[in-house]
Amino acid sequence: MIIQKYYFIEKKMILMMGEYDRYGKQCARVMVGGLSFLVDRTPLQLLDDTLTYIGYDLRGAMASAKLILGERARCPIIVNPYLGICLFPNKSPFNADCIWFNPEHIVRTKAMGNKTEIELSNGHSIIVDSKLTSINNRIHKANQLMQTSRKRGNHPGPTAFYLEPQKGHQLTKENTGKYNFSNLEDGHK
Repeated sequence: MIIQKYYFIEKKMILMMGEYDRYGKQCARVMVGGLSFLVDRTPLQLLDDTLTYIGYDLRGAMASAKLILGERARCPIIVNPYLGICLFPNKSPFNADCIWFNPEHIVRTKAMGNKTEIELSNGHSIIVDSKLTSINNRIHKANQLMQTSRKRGNHPGPTAFYLEPQKGHQLTKENTGKYNFSNLEDGHK
């Protein structure tokens, strides 16, 4: 079996999970379309590799998701805001058997007692040890995170209206060592 050295998460990725190779090293099992392969990185390393490649990091993505959603555990994360890729874990991301799902590739969910069958976009399905309500809530939270982030990205913060400043005002350093920005602030009162 060939194990890929690196992989960057893409929109076509359906899911990934931890899997140990024949030497007992944790790798990432990745499903893309009808294919599945091992990558010589853990799922958390793949997430961090992908985020770092575009100028972000996993710790920041996790902290931001928790802040935006007000959640504390098992938060979805945006892996690539430019491509709109958001993944969610079915359990703690630090568990070796955690599965990261791309909600765009979930066609249907169905209760099977205390487990859930998840039908995937490639025609396959997977049964996970999570209740239907928990999985559906994770899908909803992932979609909510993407929508909120897109909205904030397109309209960052409240729009400030300002008066046209007088021409020729020069910022100078005062005796206190600070610049005279207060002259500009006075014009808004």
